[in-house]
Amino acid sequence: MVEARALEQSRQRRYVSKQLNEAEIKLAQRLIYQVFVEEMKWLPNSDNPSGIRVLVDEEIPRFVDNFDDVATWFGTFDQEKLVACWRFCRPLNASFELELYHPIPTFLKTTKSLEVNRLVIHPDYRNKSSVLFNLVRQTYQQLHQTFDYTFAAVAFPEPGNLYLKIGLQRANTQPFKYSPDDSQMVSLIYLDFKDKTTLASGAARRTPIVNLDKADRSGFA
Repeated sequence: MVEARALEQSRQRRYVSKQLNEAEIKLAQRLIYQVFVEEMKWLPNSDNPSGIRVLVDEEIPRFVDNFDDVATWFGTFDQEKLVACWRFCRPLNASFELELYHPIPTFLKTTKSLEVNRLVIHPDYRNKSSVLFNLVRQTYQQLHQTFDYTFAAVAFPEPGNLYLKIGLQRANTQPFKYSPDDSQMVSLIYLDFKDKTTLASGAARRTPIVNLDKADRSGFA
């Protein structure tokens, strides 16, 4: 028991999570390209409402969209290597990105809300729960005093169940598709930053969050 706890603490110290600067955001966009486009073979039509596109500079492709201009990014590093990231978006032109595809509940339509998406974990680190836990905890510490809610639209069972383990909960809305061509329905989920009992808030954790290698990669959106 003691040895297992010491090993887990050592793993936690190995990873460093933080808010990303401009150069590091480009690393995150590159990682997203590697997972979404190269690995999952997914890229929406060029006329998508979010302005999702591939931007190539210095022969390095990055996955970008219009909401990058109103996003705050967080990432987890293993030494100098970015191994996980996600972003939290404010409204652009008075609308969250999700609202371009589907309505959201009134209680989320506020300047005290953020939309979370682009959760991506490097394939070599998906079986390491410490990576995600470190990212979640650091992000919460940065955001919980300023914002009331964060929300996302995800598929179930995975990665939806992964988000529920962190502390998000299902909204009282019907599942929907971003596009009629999508193969999966998604559900709206949200985190109440004022809830101090969630894993995200730092509530005691006795077991690993999840074996990330079993999570459906396509849900890391």
